[in-house]
Amino acid sequence: MALVYFLIGRPMVAYLGDPYKLQDYIAEKGIIAYLVFGLFVTVQTLSTCIPGLPFYLAAGYVLGGFKGALLCDLFATIGNTIAFLIGKRHGRNFLCFLFPEEKLEKVEELVDKGNPRFIHVLFMLLPLPKDTYAWLGYYSGENVLTWILITFVARFPHIFIYTYGGEMLITNQYGVIIAGATFAVVVYIFVAKYLKKRMKD
Repeated sequence: MALVYFLIGRPMVAYLGDPYKLQDYIAEKGIIAYLVFGLFVTVQTLSTCIPGLPFYLAAGYVLGGFKGALLCDLFATIGNTIAFLIGKRHGRNFLCFLFPEEKLEKVEELVDKGNPRFIHVLFMLLPLPKDTYAWLGYYSGENVLTWILITFVARFPHIFIYTYGGEMLITNQYGVIIAGATFAVVVYIFVAKYLKKRMKD
């Protein structure tokens, strides 16, 4: 990963002040640039602690909101699916090495009291910890194809908000990013209170 950064990532960072030069640089590298960027997005989703926002803003900055969202959504879904399959293969005992058992119990309680598929959609659609949930996603009981479809479709609107904000950075329209972040925070608080209430009922 360090080698990839110095050979490809570092030159890209050098062009951040000039989006048009950055676009030319990526166009020159061709499909390799997209694959390398996608690899970083996949690793980010598997980490559960690296924020995805910088990647989404960068994708929108270079590729535009829609194209950037598609690219990020594709590789984020790949990362989430890998986590889903690992969790499904190794089960609860393995996940106890990654997460506190109390967190697993909360997810189990949430699934027992609601529709697991609806909870999957909720986590992927709204500004909730998607990448953490992916490791626990096997609780939904979905097959792999259903998991991929729901994850890809439901994640897209959330990612697009940020990639579109990244696109607006080119014209210094920071209001879009601020509005998107504010909306995400408000929705997160509302949903967190809703889920907390459901768990108490």
